[in-house]
Amino acid sequence: MDGIFGGKNLQVNTRDFQWKTFTPMELNMDGWGSNEKYPHALGEPGTSINRWYLKLKSELMPYTYSIAEEAVSGMPMIRAMFLECPNAYTWSAATQYQYMYGPYFLVAPIYQATQTDEAGNDIRDGIYLPEGSWIDYFTGEKYEGNCILNNFAAPLWKLPIFVKNGAIIPLTNPNNNVSEINDGVRIYEIYPYGKSAFTEYDDDGISESYKRGEGVKTDIESIVDNKNNVTVTIHPTKGSFVGFVKEKTTEFRINVTAQPKRITAQVGGRKVKLTNVASRDAYIEGENVYFYDKTPNLNKFATPGSEFEKKVVTKNPQLLVKLGAEDVTASATTLRIEGFRFTPEDRHRITAGALSAPVAQVTTDYIEAYTLKPTWNQVADADFYEIDFEGMLYTTIKHTELVFKDLTPETSYSFKMRAVNKTGTSDWTEFSAITKSDPLEFAIRDIKVESTAASQGRDGIKRLVDFVESGDVWHTKYGEKAVPFELTLDLVRVSQLDKFHYLPRTDAGNGTLLKGKVAYSMNREEWIEAGAFEWQRNGDVKVFSFANQPTARYIRLSVTEAVGNYGSGREIYVFKVPGTESYLQGDINFDGKIDGNDLTSYTNYTGLRKGDSDFEGYISNGDINKNGLIDAYDISVVATQLEGGVGTRGTEKVNGAVEISTSKKIYAKDELIEIEVKGIDLSAVNALSFALPYDQQAYEFAGVELQHMGEMENLTYDRLHSNGLKSLYPTFINVGNKKTLEGTTNLFVLKFKAKRKLTFDLKLVDGLLVDKKLNTHKL
Repeated sequence: MDGIFGGKNLQVNTRDFQWKTFTPMELNMDGWGSNEKYPHALGEPGTSINRWYLKLKSELMPYTYSIAEEAVSGMPMIRAMFLECPNAYTWSAATQYQYMYGPYFLVAPIYQATQTDEAGNDIRDGIYLPEGSWIDYFTGEKYEGNCILNNFAAPLWKLPIFVKNGAIIPLTNPNNNVSEINDGVRIYEIYPYGKSAFTEYDDDGISESYKRGEGVKTDIESIVDNKNNVTVTIHPTKGSFVGFVKEKTTEFRINVTAQPKRITAQVGGRKVKLTNVASRDAYIEGENVYFYDKTPNLNKFATPGSEFEKKVVTKNPQLLVKLGAEDVTASATTLRIEGFRFTPEDRHRITAGALSAPVAQVTTDYIEAYTLKPTWNQVADADFYEIDFEGMLYTTIKHTELVFKDLTPETSYSFKMRAVNKTGTSDWTEFSAITKSDPLEFAIRDIKVESTAASQGRDGIKRLVDFVESGDVWHTKYGEKAVPFELTLDLVRVSQLDKFHYLPRTDAGNGTLLKGKVAYSMNREEWIEAGAFEWQRNGDVKVFSFANQPTARYIRLSVTEAVGNYGSGREIYVFKVPGTESYLQGDINFDGKIDGNDLTSYTNYTGLRKGDSDFEGYISNGDINKNGLIDAYDISVVATQLEGGVGTRGTEKVNGAVEISTSKKIYAKDELIEIEVKGIDLSAVNALSFALPYDQQAYEFAGVELQHMGEMENLTYDRLHSNGLKSLYPTFINVGNKKTLEGTTNLFVLKFKAKRKLTFDLKLVDGLLVDKKLNTHKL
């Protein structure tokens, strides 16, 4: 609750306790905060408001427990809007800050400051109400769905929470601990509308006996007929568990706007005589009674003597009915209400008079790549405005502007707008605007990044390059000094570099990078310095420009100073020179992808050197490390991307040595020469290659005998170069994610035939070990 960091912010603390009322569980934890994160930590009015919501959470336990049981085999407790209402709008990011809690509660948290005053009162825009009828839980106002509410008033105490009309909500008595729950009472708050049903579930709450079927279920139905009569039926409870209390009183809380004409109740077909009482106190003390509560006050748990205790929060009237204790497993309970009405007053349409059409437009100042902000004149006698955009109706707009987000750059958008009041609506005003070009059009995507400092959290360093700026901060491991450390960015494709943007934490807190150097490389081995950075400590975007616009695949930041000796950041965007094309290293056939065809090309050209007749041209582009030789590094660039790619989390950096030896020095003509190739202290070897030049007048290559090479592919090539020299190129590569070579062991045997008497004098040259991250170690 209230986050693990931060603190001393009443609005954040209070808003957190509000929306998390509609979650399965809350946890107070404040190890890194500036104050304890308890509901009373920041005093009034937070204490009173938070107590209210915690009591509400306790009352909702039967509903919460029922949807938890449903989630075992059905819909989850917390439901993204597209689960309940799948459509193009909910499939987008538009509803990312609202959700359904079970089938009946729509929760729209106050997640940002939109129009906050000093007291913490605010508004909420962009609340999507699906098709149907929805009720403001705290006021009883009714809204027809298939629209998007805006400028919704949310004073500090109020969470925007809507109940689906027809809801049946099981409740219990407010409590501080489940041990205080009265198991002899069952309560149902109902919003009668059409035909609706809900299944309440319960078990002992302390054991796993529910897995053996020990639990109870109660089906509740509500029906409103065409004469506005309501019938609520609670069917007999089925099942049992240890400690189950059969004898229960039954309470109904029926939401209405007028006193019904007649109320009757039956238990098992037996009519129950009901008494109409004149006060809430009489209702609480009575049995088989009903009470018309004209102005229910929801503010019941404020701290005595506090200013908030004086706050009166009322909602629509309720019909309260309480029946005496009965065996709930024996028979059904029925409540019938004649003359039911639920027609809340429209508090938005209050002014009468003819309306002129608004004069609306999107001025240049309010056009961006991803957002447009229409503005318009104030229309006389208008209570609010509506905008038709992309097939959705944006309503209850009280101000003369509204921002539309998550748009597509360089796209034309059309709007229709009208004014609304009690009398009706104005004519539509139509206008359009074109979004600007994408500021991230030339930002390189799908970058991979590594840090020499350990990262905090499961997603770790990935957060720095995932194109998500909000709520997605990378941080080095808490409590561990990180500086100095290096960040290595693998751009995956080779690009001509223009600049990069570093987005620090908005508060410029711990980990904000301040000083360091930048280098670039084509192969992670040879680095060229691009300059240094020294940035001020603030939340502004930091820009590093590459003076000569070099071509590279890798960028390295060597950080020498950062706030708190940590590392952190919201994002790093790397930009290529506008209009330039990027290419994949290893894509020898230039088809824009890495596949088996590229590996086949490398297989055929293993050991090819600069100067060979086939080298120049497209094969030279395959010499990725630019050493004039197609070797294990070049081939690994392709092989590590095949068969699903490699896993690099936690892998060590490559190291070790390779030695060659023979059993003797002097060989007779036609004698077989066996060269033992041995790995010494190998670590993380995912590929290896070397050259073994030989005199073809003295030696004839006879083959390779594998010993301990794991699953590596043998690409060994006996090559005659264009200059007449002969060399053997033992080359072994893991394709995909295979086990690496480790330790000291015999690897393979190279076999030659002596074409004449000779003294063995072959030397290993141009040797290379490569790991899964394409780090290399020269032999």
